[in-house]
Amino acid sequence: MSEDNIRNVFSVEALRKVARIVDFVVYLIRTVNEHVARLCDNLKSLPNAFTTLGVAEIVDDAMDSMRAAAGLIVNIMPSSKICGEEKSQEFWDLHTALIVYHYDASMLLKHSLLSAFTGYYSVASTELRNAMESVVRGVIFDLLAIPECRRNAKELQKIKGFGGKPSFPELLDLLEKKLGDKRSKVSVEIFDMIDKELRGFNPEAAFIKLLLQLKEWNVIDDKLVGDINSFYEELSKLAHRIHPKFSEVGIRVKARKDWLDLEPVPEELFIYLNHFLELNGLFTYLALKVFSLDLIHKDFRGSIDWSELDKYVQLASKLAKAYPFWEKVINVLEELKT
Repeated sequence: MSEDNIRNVFSVEALRKVARIVDFVVYLIRTVNEHVARLCDNLKSLPNAFTTLGVAEIVDDAMDSMRAAAGLIVNIMPSSKICGEEKSQEFWDLHTALIVYHYDASMLLKHSLLSAFTGYYSVASTELRNAMESVVRGVIFDLLAIPECRRNAKELQKIKGFGGKPSFPELLDLLEKKLGDKRSKVSVEIFDMIDKELRGFNPEAAFIKLLLQLKEWNVIDDKLVGDINSFYEELSKLAHRIHPKFSEVGIRVKARKDWLDLEPVPEELFIYLNHFLELNGLFTYLALKVFSLDLIHKDFRGSIDWSELDKYVQLASKLAKAYPFWEKVINVLEELKT
């Protein structure tokens, strides 16, 4: 193709835009390389930064919390080997809204680990807070499939929509019209209803009201409302950066580190890992508590493969000795066994 033909096909402006795309891709590749290199450097320095037995134990517990959380959630569901594929799928369908949000929270938790060990502590805490919001909302939407819960939702009725948009009061009216006295067999269909008939659905941020609603539904008690909300408020300080000391730079200045270099701050990692551990326990507790509403029925409970579950119960029992949210997990499991 001649130069004149090229000019006819591609304008100078179009070629300039293509060149900018190439520049941007190269920039992204370099950024990822820098990110991975920083992660490697930080991980190499951890054995020197973390020199106490206590830190070694909390890292070990963090690993166990990930294994226990994943193992308990998956294996508490009725086993298709015991009850058959159809019955197992029935239970899954009843809790799809929660499962979607719980998986979202799991991805956020994993990414927060990368953020923390790359040196972005406030970002990691923001991801933890987002994960909290995901799980709590998942529980709310899952339980709205149940008529008794829909008709006892006074805290949700108080949550207005941003800019006059539809919120929970409109959603509750819609569910009453669509479902009446029936329970949705697939809880995730609530989102199809929202997409079709409440497209502007946008509730105000009201985390404490969501917690109070869960209390009304006997998912959590007064003490747990306070504990969860305190946790959320602590993470919010880092998410909102209400003072420079909660920013990435401030954290390093406070620790007398070079704030231009993202070297590890052991104290912050220690705090982060405690939060990570507890939230794994909280999310597991909330999921098991909601699942237990159906697992109390003989046909579902008789299909739990306790032999497969046992190794994860042992991990949770170890964690329960040091972390209150994991103690709650063990309480739910004991209730299911009796």
